[in-house]
Amino acid sequence: MNALILMSRVPIPGKTKTRLMDILSGKECADLHVNFLRDLVSTFECLKENIDIYMTYAPENPIELIESIIPDFISCFPQEGQDLGDRMYNAISKVFSLGYEKVILIGSDVPQLLGIDILAAFNILEGCDLVLGPTYDGGYYLVGMNKAYKRIFSIDKKWGAKSVLEATIEIANDINLSVGLANKYRDIDTSDDLFKFIDKYRDNNLVAPNTINFLKEWREKDEIWINRNDKGIYKYK
Repeated sequence: MNALILMSRVPIPGKTKTRLMDILSGKECADLHVNFLRDLVSTFECLKENIDIYMTYAPENPIELIESIIPDFISCFPQEGQDLGDRMYNAISKVFSLGYEKVILIGSDVPQLLGIDILAAFNILEGCDLVLGPTYDGGYYLVGMNKAYKRIFSIDKKWGAKSVLEATIEIANDINLSVGLANKYRDIDTSDDLFKFIDKYRDNNLVAPNTINFLKEWREKDEIWINRNDKGIYKYK
């Protein structure tokens, strides 16, 4: 049996998606994050018969804020560790200790992720030791393995830097692990990410419907019109 772990913060206003607070309020950032989770949970519905699904969350105490949108087929446990690398490794190691053959961990900032992407990532692990899902900012939204390799998460560079994916692949090469890449996606961290997401998926009724509907209502409510100047900088009013 295989396992999938969703890693997420609990959506607390002012504590989540803070890099979007140049265009969204703290509450709107939290509401957006809630809709990310709703879309991912919907995606997990088609996987639950063949894959066991977990959620690891932080901070520990206010998990009741999202209990209503996390179904019973998802088992939840708090994150442990001082930094992101520690928390990722500890979550994967914990789930491997339950007897799974393959474990994949994903972030919550890619609501457009499809079930077929996750299944494809597990298939990559049939022939590789490690699978990574690249993001456009140089990081990764997905990491999976057939054994808990702690060294993979020991990067001596700041998490979120553009070299995270490359550094991880270098570590894998150093310890003789084969690496496969899953589909590339944009994770939503900044206003630029958000606008590009809207541009790409606003007319798609099948991908991330909760997130798209929330963003459409937000733009209509605030009468926000997005334009790009010749330097590629978004303006909004």
